[in-house]
Amino acid sequence: MKVDYISDLHLDFHIRHNGNYGKWENKTHLFLEKLLPDNKGEVLVIAGDLSHYNIQSKWCLEYFSKQYEHVFFVMGNHDYYLISGGQNKKYKNNSINREFELMKLIPSLNNVTHLYDFEEFSYNRIKIAGSTLWYPLQEQKDIDFFNNISNDSKLIKKLDVVAEHSYETFKYEYMEEVDILVTHVPPDILQSHIKYDSTSCYLNELENIKAKHVVTGHVHEQNKYYNTDGTNIYINALGYPNEWLNHMNPLEYSKEERMKFALEWNVIKSFEVK
Repeated sequence: MKVDYISDLHLDFHIRHNGNYGKWENKTHLFLEKLLPDNKGEVLVIAGDLSHYNIQSKWCLEYFSKQYEHVFFVMGNHDYYLISGGQNKKYKNNSINREFELMKLIPSLNNVTHLYDFEEFSYNRIKIAGSTLWYPLQEQKDIDFFNNISNDSKLIKKLDVVAEHSYETFKYEYMEEVDILVTHVPPDILQSHIKYDSTSCYLNELENIKAKHVVTGHVHEQNKYYNTDGTNIYINALGYPNEWLNHMNPLEYSKEERMKFALEWNVIKSFEVK
């Protein structure tokens, strides 16, 4: 089975919030259309960070539900952000209320599945499970980074990241092996992100990977890793607009060529599951 995957869409950075919801929705759909590969897979996996606005996240899932036989997604840290006073008031300063609202917006999308707490789902004999998989925040330097530098501590309200991490880890211990594992935060076997000087805010503690394929995100890169146990780990983050253009070598393309290429570029990638 061919599986398409992407993460870290951050749609409101690409298609800004617009009070004219009709125009905003249409622009969002046109943008998503440009991400589609020429030959789509059977299913799409989205590893978190859709938008800061639930309505735009809903449009995203709705659009892709019409393009694929099934769509699986996990929530990313930005999917819990409350970025304005209006959102804080709407969701009563509680990020969980934002998650609940999104779940209420998508029940009519019968071929869209929210993966959480490593509950296992089956699709055409393929087993898939996932969760956000928050970071542990154990060392003092990591706690200081989270509290003083990371936007998570400022924009995620009344959600205890450490408690969520403990619960997810507990649930993962009882999860049986699956074909595809989806997390927003990547496993700590990827040590390429120590440049942030706080790896536990960008990596989880997952060492025993109970899957043949792992789709993850959060770190805004496009890479494929091979673990020593034979697991394939895929990251395909769209990221922010400036990062998207930076995926192309500026020495090989002029600014005009890069802009044109970016508008025509199919970003969603794929892998095969047997």
